[in-house]
Amino acid sequence: MELDLFQFIDEAVRLYDLHHASFEYAEGVLKEHFSSLPGIPEGDIVAVFSRVKGRESLREKLLRNKFYLTSKSPKDAVTSLSDLVGITIECRFIRNETEIYHLLFKDFSEPNEDGYAISLTNPNILLNLGMPQPQLQRNGFAIYRIDGRYRFNDQYIGFELQIKSLVHRFWSEIEHEVVYKNQEMVRNARFMRKMLSSIRDSLDVVDHQLETVYTEMMMESREAEIGIDERTFKTMLASSLNELFITKMKESVGFSTSFKNDSEILAQYIYIADFLMKDYSETRMIEFLENLNELENRPIDLRTKLIVTDEAETDDAFVRTLSEYFLSMINVDFEWHAFFTILCELQSGSVKADILQFTSVIGSLLIQPKWFSGKFSELPDEDGKTVRDFFKYVLARGMIHSDSIHMIHEPYLLELMNYFWNIIEYAEQRIHSIDDFEDIRDALQEKMVHEISGILRKPRIS
Repeated sequence: MELDLFQFIDEAVRLYDLHHASFEYAEGVLKEHFSSLPGIPEGDIVAVFSRVKGRESLREKLLRNKFYLTSKSPKDAVTSLSDLVGITIECRFIRNETEIYHLLFKDFSEPNEDGYAISLTNPNILLNLGMPQPQLQRNGFAIYRIDGRYRFNDQYIGFELQIKSLVHRFWSEIEHEVVYKNQEMVRNARFMRKMLSSIRDSLDVVDHQLETVYTEMMMESREAEIGIDERTFKTMLASSLNELFITKMKESVGFSTSFKNDSEILAQYIYIADFLMKDYSETRMIEFLENLNELENRPIDLRTKLIVTDEAETDDAFVRTLSEYFLSMINVDFEWHAFFTILCELQSGSVKADILQFTSVIGSLLIQPKWFSGKFSELPDEDGKTVRDFFKYVLARGMIHSDSIHMIHEPYLLELMNYFWNIIEYAEQRIHSIDDFEDIRDALQEKMVHEISGILRKPRIS
């Protein structure tokens, strides 16, 4: 007589066959959706692969993971599978995996009551962006693997989204075909694991080398083009700002200091404030660079105080806290004074208005407003705002505590952005009421201020 568990599995497979057309339809919708994600630079996604779980793979998983013991029924076993459909976004390089993962938050920014996030462009697609990422696989390597659901006829079809670079996808194929399909006993398993790990490390080196070659090829290609694009504009602007500062500091102070990191963030800020937030064209970029060249003939005295005359205000906790620090330092600390003198020369507003706008842009880079507005959504609206304002304030306080101009330099901003994302995910799992928040508020503030100032005081090789 056959074991009951095989009857259970056979019935689950029968239900799978019955609904297979629905799974294939979901696969098509999901593949199309993730092939055209908003905000991802052209060329970063090489391809999007998809599959519906095969019958034998389903049977194997039900048996291996003991679904016959943990599921109430065969139907429950099938519907609870998180990878009935598989979607893989293949990108060029390893660093693109992290970039694409973070860009998912732009589309999946509408919170759902069960912890999943709803796509703004297709509300039937949901992702569990609360899962820690990247995840650690059984082989010890990291992967971006995210559980998802597709709503179809008032039921959910589970799907799994993976993000893999070219070399990581290549490695997955090697593991699957060469390692996992080989069921023979290996006499020296430890030696084999070390060899495989060494091969994987070599592929990471290959990725870095390929990216270097690709970057050089793209730079040569851009130099051969007529016109100007975003990257070229920011590079040219940063170089021009650096030269301008060196000239004006030598004229007014008698010597010059490094302005390279300052000029890079200034170029990024100008691009966001004057171009991304407004209608622009390549011609406008060229006009801006021409106006910048005119500044070389204009007297800029870095010995002169910046005068704050207006009463511009903001109700944003981060912007208000950090801008007050900047205003207190502009005529005290020469690094800040020089930076904001150049910034104000490039802008047409008042000193305070320019500083508020700059601080606001820095805040949007660190906090990602659309993503952050959906956090702590299970709290009442007013309580949720209180908690979000607290984290904005403490982020600013931590930056101020470092007492370092590194807080506005791009490498540090990137690390701060990742830190803030992680601490919010950590806190959201622990704060389910305003009382929970009050219980850990002081400890969280002390922890964040200490860790943020530590990041900003960390030396880097430029």
